[in-house]
Amino acid sequence: MSLIVPLLSLALIAATSILGARRVVLATMLLRPSCDQIFNWLKEMTGQQTGPGASLNILMIALGAAALIIFPGLLATPAILAFGAFLAAALASLFHGPDPAGGVRLLLTLATYMAMLTLPYSLVRSQDDAIKYLNIAALSSLAPTVYSLIGLAFIPGFLGEEQRLQSTFTHPNIYAFYLVGVVTVLLFLQSSKAAAQSRNARVWLTAYICLLLVLLLLTKTRSAWVAMSLILGANAIAINPRWFALVLALPLALLFPGVSERIADLDSGNIAAGYDQLNSYAWRQLLWSDTLQWMADNPASIFGNGLDLFKTYVPAFFAQGADQTGVGPHNAFLQIYFEMGIAGLAAFAALFVALFYELGSRLKHDFAGSLMMIMLCVGYLTVSYSDNVLDYLQFQWFFWFCVGTVCASRRFSGAAARWAYGAERRSAIARLTRRQSVS
Repeated sequence: MSLIVPLLSLALIAATSILGARRVVLATMLLRPSCDQIFNWLKEMTGQQTGPGASLNILMIALGAAALIIFPGLLATPAILAFGAFLAAALASLFHGPDPAGGVRLLLTLATYMAMLTLPYSLVRSQDDAIKYLNIAALSSLAPTVYSLIGLAFIPGFLGEEQRLQSTFTHPNIYAFYLVGVVTVLLFLQSSKAAAQSRNARVWLTAYICLLLVLLLLTKTRSAWVAMSLILGANAIAINPRWFALVLALPLALLFPGVSERIADLDSGNIAAGYDQLNSYAWRQLLWSDTLQWMADNPASIFGNGLDLFKTYVPAFFAQGADQTGVGPHNAFLQIYFEMGIAGLAAFAALFVALFYELGSRLKHDFAGSLMMIMLCVGYLTVSYSDNVLDYLQFQWFFWFCVGTVCASRRFSGAAARWAYGAERRSAIARLTRRQSVS
């Protein structure tokens, strides 16, 4: 194994000890969405299978573990506790499967997601902190946006053979899901009581959101379109009716290159007469049906068939993918059920129940902001239905960090915030009284 990854990991940990965990985590959230192609280029230049991305993953896991060690009470937080149970189910399925080594990569990847959920609980100290962190997460979209606009304007063939926009990411779907997350966070910042925005700021936010929605159309990712429609619909119905104007503009979306074709594609190729004749959704449905039938004929234990081993089993039951390598389930729920069994699926469900509970507890004090984060979770579950989202690290980091930040901020809202303010005021009065008595 190359020494590049461990040496770079040690260097990052040393830099963190100097700069501080807060600065490093925020810098990571700001820059990471722009780094995929750079990291891939560095791996090709050095001839290594792993590179700076792996070192950064190790750093995030270390920081997440350190946060739990320093603040052990975080383990009692519903969302973190549920994610810990999900990670434990993944670990159990790893050792239960026929090839434990095959699932190590996914296990470590899932550990980084838990770290991204955990870190805000240890770093957020006020509502202002939470808003600052969400602003930085949203600002991470600037570089991919500028890159996309320059590429569309000046680089021939920028959209690739499939004519789909992927920006700085490695696949259009990852970019699309990331854009759904960014737009939702911007809607949070535009509507939340905790984020006081001037009128000019709201206008600029609206303009930027509209630009990101155009880029989202160019990714041609239908599941992201559905998720985004649900989020915008909830915003228009419950928060800002002005967004209903987008409904009137929907027919204009058909004028974008490839949008109408992506929608019309669902009306053809629905008969299983061969891989080439099926549209992408019909192909997925066939894959899911064959997977569930094989699982019914070959019952697994409560911990499933082994972490990250779905692709290994596919040729055994899916004729359409028998001559292909690396066919994923294109359904996160099915992947969890197949690889981690009932234990993994139950833990995953408990995780989102915990998130909805924590976000729901904020509704009384910040209805608009809380609703947007709840809808982001709904959007996450929506895209999980038809894609391999467990492997989409950039989207996952953004999602778990932003949701974790908002959940962590509930400690400083409503009665909790008033109690903290009162305690701080009483402490200040006590200090002033002591000084006066001494003088």
